[in-house]
Amino acid sequence: MIAAIVNPCAGSGSARRRWPRAAQLLQERLGPFRVCFTNAPGHATELVRELSLAGCDLLIAAGGDGTLNEVVNGIVPGPSAPRLGVLPLASGGDFARTLGLTGIESAVHALAAGETRPVDLIRATFRSPDGATTERLFLNSSSVGLGALVARGVRGWCRAIPGSGRYLAAAIPVLASGRSFSATFRFDDASPVTVLLTTAAVANGQYQGGGIRIAPEARLDDGLADITVVERVSLAEVARKLPILYSGALYSHPKVRHWRAARVRIDGAADIPVELDGEPTGTLPLLLEVLPRALRCVFPPR
Repeated sequence: MIAAIVNPCAGSGSARRRWPRAAQLLQERLGPFRVCFTNAPGHATELVRELSLAGCDLLIAAGGDGTLNEVVNGIVPGPSAPRLGVLPLASGGDFARTLGLTGIESAVHALAAGETRPVDLIRATFRSPDGATTERLFLNSSSVGLGALVARGVRGWCRAIPGSGRYLAAAIPVLASGRSFSATFRFDDASPVTVLLTTAAVANGQYQGGGIRIAPEARLDDGLADITVVERVSLAEVARKLPILYSGALYSHPKVRHWRAARVRIDGAADIPVELDGEPTGTLPLLLEVLPRALRCVFPPR
């Protein structure tokens, strides 16, 4: 069985407008499939669990990165777990960029003619807003500091502004304020490293914030997370070097540091925010553990 889990609210409703065309293409290329629409936060995770029990072979996450995150959290990794397909219907689509999907037609072609390959997942343990220790999986990236503040700030913004434009516009007030965060990182068994930072990302995919190439060397199946730390920078410094955010040359900046690890712990003040796959989730401390090749995902044909 093939099923599409559609979040019609993704992209402030742009997914609802794009879905009829996507459904037509899916029908033409894949044949009959089941459609399940989400109606509340967390509903996609519940639907995935039900469909997995019903023997679904291919689950298509139709929406944005937040929808994809909910779908991933409903899949129980294992040999009988359904394969994951990605159909980007919102403007962000950072994980879809890493896969090489450029739009609805590209995604449907991948689902029909692509190949299934294993990818890593990352398990995050953090403090939720109510103070409880919480676990959640993610597929693309997590960030602390500026990235998490921006994830909060862009919620409800007009989606006529492209994803990268919303991200940068929400970042400007934080950068202008000069706010920074002191955090201590522990990578696997190495000695701790304390950094005064503007933002830090722990990534499985390469993109974040609607196209910012935050981890240009990241690989989805290498069993490691790529950690990008941007030390304290000013708004003027970011403005001068803006092109490198998108070009893949981010690591050339003298204030950007890069590590790889299978296990990362980040400690700092209890009010430093955390986001997963673009969704605000809580605060530090944050523990991140790579689950190597834990999920099967459909890639475009080579």
